[in-house]
Amino acid sequence: MASGPDTATLERVLEAAGWAPSAQNAQPWSWHVDPNGLHLDADWSRRLGDSPFDRCDVLLACGAVLDHCAIALDAAGWATRIHRFPGGTVLDPRLDPVRLATFETIESAPMPAARELADVIHRRRSDRRHYASAALPETTVETLLVRAARRGVELGVVPAARWHRDDTGQVHLHYGDHAETSAAPADGVLLALGTEDDSDAARLRAGEAASRVLLSATAMGLASCPLTEPLRPARDRVALACEVFDGQRHAQMLIRIGTQPADVPGVSAVVRRSVAETTTWAVDGGQRRTR
Repeated sequence: MASGPDTATLERVLEAAGWAPSAQNAQPWSWHVDPNGLHLDADWSRRLGDSPFDRCDVLLACGAVLDHCAIALDAAGWATRIHRFPGGTVLDPRLDPVRLATFETIESAPMPAARELADVIHRRRSDRRHYASAALPETTVETLLVRAARRGVELGVVPAARWHRDDTGQVHLHYGDHAETSAAPADGVLLALGTEDDSDAARLRAGEAASRVLLSATAMGLASCPLTEPLRPARDRVALACEVFDGQRHAQMLIRIGTQPADVPGVSAVVRRSVAETTTWAVDGGQRRTR
């Protein structure tokens, strides 16, 4: 990148981006750096299965790492413009692995808001444990709604009677055959991310919004956990969208947010793939090497 960040800066940025959340920590993304810029591709070999839901999880994770990268670049003094699907939308990942995004960067003063979020990237954890019973202030939820909306994604609150967290940390929705009212105590707030359509581009955007919401919650001192498993039953996903979004949005992800109980140790970090594992770098002569 002749006019962009140097290699050392990019390595720091991509290391930070690699802390983005993904289903079962699959980290299904890859980066390519060449004289034309920084590019994000999906690593379809790391998807967890062959179902449509596994495909969605890849795109959501790639959206999250895309936003983490943008935040880290902004905090490092590089304003970004992201071109999503520069070659067209994704078709069959086994046959047509279309590029997901390309960055343009312009050197600029670091943005304070980006610095605030970049500073907590390494602290964010997916915390499936019990949260304190204290209710979140309305202003907190409103702030998260606004930050998701800036990325074209609507955030809605799932009614407390429509879900519960079991002793293993799994969240269960109460629709259809499981529509009984929950007797379980409140365990944080469950937020749903909804998009206008159900396209690959929408899923990428939802992942970006999830990144921004999760990092914002961490900066506020809150515990959080992104979830997609409860939306796998199609009936539950549709029923939730009808109730939370009046049927005008497609539910892409859930995020549970709450206050971590006092005197409880933090969640340990999970292993992340290194920059060397996720990135290819172009060199003169059109050849490529992996650092």
